[in-house]
Amino acid sequence: MKEIMLPYILIIWVLVKLGIITWNMRNAVISVGLGCFIAFTLFASHRFWSPADLTDSATIKAPHAVLSPLIGQEIDQVFVDHNQSVSKGDPIYSLVDIDSSEKVSALKSQIVAAQHEIKALELVVQNDQRNLQRLTTLSDYASQSSRDDLAATIASNLAKIVAANANIEAKRSEITAANWQQGRREIRAPFDGQLSIVNIVDGTRVGNMHLYDSHNKFLEMRIPDQAYSNIEEGQFAEFFVEAYPGEIFRGRVHSLRTGTGEAMLNARNGDQHVRGHVAQNQGSHGRTVIIEFDQPEGYDIPIGSTGSAWISANKPHSILGFMDIIGAATVRLKAMKAYLLAL
Repeated sequence: MKEIMLPYILIIWVLVKLGIITWNMRNAVISVGLGCFIAFTLFASHRFWSPADLTDSATIKAPHAVLSPLIGQEIDQVFVDHNQSVSKGDPIYSLVDIDSSEKVSALKSQIVAAQHEIKALELVVQNDQRNLQRLTTLSDYASQSSRDDLAATIASNLAKIVAANANIEAKRSEITAANWQQGRREIRAPFDGQLSIVNIVDGTRVGNMHLYDSHNKFLEMRIPDQAYSNIEEGQFAEFFVEAYPGEIFRGRVHSLRTGTGEAMLNARNGDQHVRGHVAQNQGSHGRTVIIEFDQPEGYDIPIGSTGSAWISANKPHSILGFMDIIGAATVRLKAMKAYLLAL
């Protein structure tokens, strides 16, 4: 913010050198006092109506997918390298087979055995039905109890056939589930994105990887609490990042972060210590704003890069629109400073 006063200091210096202002105690007090008043006025005004991130903590972020597992399965082979860009469907790593193929083979064998059992039962039923027909024809020479027993046997075998068919369908469902589980052995990219550090190796049983959606990057910047009520969705914003010093990018306010994290409670029952409450909240936290932007062609803004940003917030009157110059100038001066410090 102090860089904003450089033009004023330059003007006073030129006026003194040209002799227009005599540098004495009276004029020095007036010049310094006026400069302090202008600096305070600009700082207070732009904090409300064109807030800029003076902490240089604005950060490029991106949504990411956590590729399982974290624990419980063994990684068989890793197919990617550090910071690699991948397309949707590309293999990331594979898991050790957890006997899925053997389970499928066993289930198929059980289905074959059940099918043979059904065929045997069908032959028995056919023979029993023929015998029942003969006994019915020879009703004078066969007792009713014999016919009833044979009919009960036929019904029992038909029920066994139905049960065997149901068992076959159950086995096929298990095969489908096992094949699905087998297909999940190979972890593939769910979308086009970029990996970071590959911190797992073949054989590990603990660890996973993150895949960042590099096409949906956004900027999260801090604003003072005083500007919170003047920020709304769709407002114009500009920012710079240290990765591209001296260059300015444009975006729009997506949303304001409703929580700051300080209000999060412990899942374990119990009161918060007063000293913890005071220590956590005695500083000025402010809030953060999500800024969405379209990455210019030819640029690849790194995820995690930091910089500063400003937002054209609501103003009580349109005549105060010139205050946006302060926010824009602040970010541009910071961008130029970053460029000089990069030399």
